[in-house]
Amino acid sequence: MTRDRRSLFHAASRIAWALAAALWVVGPASPGRAAEPGPDAAPSGGLTAGSLLIRGRLIGSIPVGQHSRIEPIGGRIITPTRALPDADATYFLTDRIAIAGQGGILPTRTSIRGSRVGDLPVGTTWSASLNGAVQVHVLPHAAFNPYLGAGVGYTAPIAYQPAKPLVTPMKADPQVGPMLQAGFDYHLGGRWYANMEIKRFFLPTLVSRIGPGSATVALDMVIVGAGLGYRF
Repeated sequence: MTRDRRSLFHAASRIAWALAAALWVVGPASPGRAAEPGPDAAPSGGLTAGSLLIRGRLIGSIPVGQHSRIEPIGGRIITPTRALPDADATYFLTDRIAIAGQGGILPTRTSIRGSRVGDLPVGTTWSASLNGAVQVHVLPHAAFNPYLGAGVGYTAPIAYQPAKPLVTPMKADPQVGPMLQAGFDYHLGGRWYANMEIKRFFLPTLVSRIGPGSATVALDMVIVGAGLGYRF
């Protein structure tokens, strides 16, 4: 891992520890000092302890800080920005603290640009993706409820579709890295909520086998999305 990426990782870790401290501070109030909901408290659709919120979004998956090295032909790996459907589940442990998780199968189509033999397609990698986060919701009884979160993401390649006949074998290792997120839920009425969210995954350097050569790729992923949520 390069010095810059180690710095990003340590920065993410420090933010995660700060979030954990915030969780301790805003944890459930003792019975003797529990406050009454304000006049703008959400009605029966409000997000409170025990709520389960299922969200569906349309997201943009954006690679950032992308650097690569390809042996022996040179050039660089291109990972495109993609639009994808997305869903997650969030369970509220208290009015302010929630845990969120999601999983799915994601395709990633890559190519090589500027190599000694020109531009080449590489193929598509299908990966199982899992991530989870702890969230702090700032205004639990308001219609507009922003939140911050920190967690971890895991991606494991499960299938490959090489761009034959130029590329035959493909192989990549699983990746695990910290994740930070920020977003908000807006109560539309009843059990329905609008949602917007941005998160960043800090990924380790990936070494992949591409045909007879290899590629070393360093990048992070930024996910931006908007959609609707339903409270159970």
